[in-house]
Amino acid sequence: MSNTLNEPNGTEECVVNLNFNNSADPNNVFENLRGIRLNNVGRIIIANLNINSISNKIDQLKYIIQDNIDILVITETKVDESHQGLHIDGFKHFRADRNARGGGVIMYVREDIPCKQLTKHTFPGDIEGIFVEVNLRKTKWLIFGTYHPPDQNDNYYFDSVGRALDLYITDYDKFLLVGDFNAEDTESILSNFLNQYNSRNLVKDKTCFKSIQNPSCVDLFLTNSYRSFQNTSTLSTGLSDFHKMVVTVLKTKFVKLKPKLINYRCYKNFNEGRFRYDLKMCVDICTSYEDFESLFFFKYLDKHAKTKQKIH
Repeated sequence: MSNTLNEPNGTEECVVNLNFNNSADPNNVFENLRGIRLNNVGRIIIANLNINSISNKIDQLKYIIQDNIDILVITETKVDESHQGLHIDGFKHFRADRNARGGGVIMYVREDIPCKQLTKHTFPGDIEGIFVEVNLRKTKWLIFGTYHPPDQNDNYYFDSVGRALDLYITDYDKFLLVGDFNAEDTESILSNFLNQYNSRNLVKDKTCFKSIQNPSCVDLFLTNSYRSFQNTSTLSTGLSDFHKMVVTVLKTKFVKLKPKLINYRCYKNFNEGRFRYDLKMCVDICTSYEDFESLFFFKYLDKHAKTKQKIH
């Protein structure tokens, strides 16, 4: 959907461009993300999307982000802890579920990027967010994925997040807060929060089109190191009813390592009793250590635990 709306602003005319497509072709979305990747080879690409229920969209999500995104925050997942099947090959993920009726956050991090979930803080039960440390070799980033429901008190939410952030910022020089904040950086509560932590919002385009005549910018990247990022943009994916995906590029490079071929023994069908019996037979017929070593590794061990290979 694409509209242009002319609205009066005092004595001047203000042209507002409305551009949101909730039926975007996944192939076009993939190509747009691939273009961002090709223009930023080796750099960390971070994305954020309010998906409004992930369970029936996970396959399409897997398709569009493959090899294109390095860190992804999804809000309004609308699943509980019983819901499985949210794994994406090539990623580790961290979840903060609510239920099938609303809320929920999941953060995906490329599997070769060292990261860990942080648990020093304690949130009230209705604050939805995940703190994750991401180690980019020379720099450790504190990344927070969050969803702030529209009916939740703004002061209560930002005070809760601030208290948690205070516990971590002494250990991390740089942070990035990612998610649907249901607040714009022009609002006093968020503006004061940004000033308190000497941070900025990277997102300038409209991201939420629930009101097509009055879209808002609520899916945000908030950081105290804005010079570390470039090329922040928005993209219609067709995965959300009202929200665009927001994408930004971290200037830091973290080149994906080439896959390694690993040899390993498979113990899936290992039978300890039969192995012990064959091992005793091996000992009984051997007259030297060399004979034992040869029979053990090339006959009996391979018989019970075959050597296989995998790409890692």
